Amino acid sequence: MSPAVDQELGERILFASKVMVNILVEALIGAKVQGLSAPQYRVLDMIYNGVDKPAELARMLDISPPAISSILSKLEEGGFMDRGHIKEDRRRVVLKLTGMGKDVVRRVNTRRRKLINAMLDKMDEQEIRQLETSLEAFTSSYLQIKGEERAGDHA
Repeated sequence: MSPAVDQELGERILFASKVMVNILVEALIGAKVQGLSAPQYRVLDMIYNGVDKPAELARMLDISPPAISSILSKLEEGGFMDRGHIKEDRRRVVLKLTGMGKDVVRRVNTRRRKLINAMLDKMDEQEIRQLETSLEAFTSSYLQIKGEERAGDHA
């Protein structure tokens, strides 16, 4: 791929990521979620999807332990999640969404899906198939890079 095409494609991907952030922000507003930033919501969504260790969140988001601790404190103060311990290892902190936290994730993701579906409705079948194929390749590439990074961390 030529550098000019590579740069143009990179810019298109960055713009698409901005669209996805806008969809998230619109969904937060539409779901009437007050005082929750997009990064805080991302953490809630990750916990909702099974990530329950602060260190794992920090690693996945590529942020420092103090930064994730600060985000978690704000989420806990807002009543969205709790930190607890497991009986087998009292030193290990586990994260759990409260009922309100689960409700927020469900409502926001419902609104996100609605906005995305409205966009897909504007596309024809061929464009949708191309998008599916491209997203699969893009996601696979990202996961491969992350897997290589983790393998390098253990070496």
